[in-house]
Amino acid sequence: MIHPSAAAPRMALRWTVFAAAALALNIACGIKSPPLPPVIRVADPTRDLTVVQENREAVLSWSYPSSTTSGESLHDLESVELWRATMNVVEAPPKAENVRDRDVNRQLLVSTGELVAVLDGAGLDAATRGSKLVWLDDLVTWSREHPSDQPQMIWYAVRSVCCGGRESGLSNIVRLIPETPPPPPTDLALDAEREGIRLTWVPHAELPVIVERSPDGADWHPITGSKPLSTGEWLDRSAEQGRDWNYRLRSVHQQKAGQQIIGAPGPALEIDYPDIYPPAAPVDLVCLPENARVRLLWRAVADADTYRVYRETNGQASKVLATDIRSSKFEDNAPPPGTSRYRVTAVDTDGNESPAATCTAARGSPQ
Repeated sequence: MIHPSAAAPRMALRWTVFAAAALALNIACGIKSPPLPPVIRVADPTRDLTVVQENREAVLSWSYPSSTTSGESLHDLESVELWRATMNVVEAPPKAENVRDRDVNRQLLVSTGELVAVLDGAGLDAATRGSKLVWLDDLVTWSREHPSDQPQMIWYAVRSVCCGGRESGLSNIVRLIPETPPPPPTDLALDAEREGIRLTWVPHAELPVIVERSPDGADWHPITGSKPLSTGEWLDRSAEQGRDWNYRLRSVHQQKAGQQIIGAPGPALEIDYPDIYPPAAPVDLVCLPENARVRLLWRAVADADTYRVYRETNGQASKVLATDIRSSKFEDNAPPPGTSRYRVTAVDTDGNESPAATCTAARGSPQ
């Protein structure tokens, strides 16, 4: 006879095996699990909005919305909203230090601010600059619409709309205290050198400077990187020779809050930068006599297109042995008796010829 206390564990084991078998049978029979809730597609909020003041405009820039909150590719962006709020500087809340304060500031911007623009269709196309969107806010019009005797601050944010009218969360908030733009530097001068075009100027009130360059005087681009220059001189090493270039300068005032106030550009100057600078001379040239020939070797020159080889023997006039040499070696297969002096020059694509590298050799013994 089995005692009841001993039978209980066996019964529990049987029920466990039965439940596992039933579950396996249900799965095998194709019984579906409860359906998952549908994924609601919403654009991921913008997090890299920036603003600078260029002359009398606020320039906003941010990445083109490209993904949803779930990480999927965003292929159905419908529009982008631009929000702006104006408040006195002394009344503006400080920058948020945590998630809660950031949410409060976003609510404040939407409740007290205004929707100033909606970019869609052609508007999105016009605002696209590569992988970025750029929008300009006319600060002259803004000042006229928001008159005040107190210094004012502008808050900006953007919001994406996609997927049948669904709005993303508001972006990071950027702040700008509009100012009178600083005057440009003066006395800009340009000088062409072998290594580039040298610019000199007199800064305004020791403010740093942005250098802009244009090939035609119409299409301007900054060329000094993200950090303005703090000196009164700079060498543009990226200017291509053989063409004209235009330059102009802007002064930059850096606000304590981090925003840049970029002044209007100064007068433009044009300079002709012809390709009249020969490449460097070849280096490490050696002459290697080998029985009835002389072999020449040298190190390649970065700006050279071809090389030329000259030979002088026993005081006679120099003779051109070869032109349009594309490699950094040459073989003189018929050197005359006696000692020969060889010269090798580098030639660039515009025909500028470098100074010569020299070596000497006699048939059978180097000198």
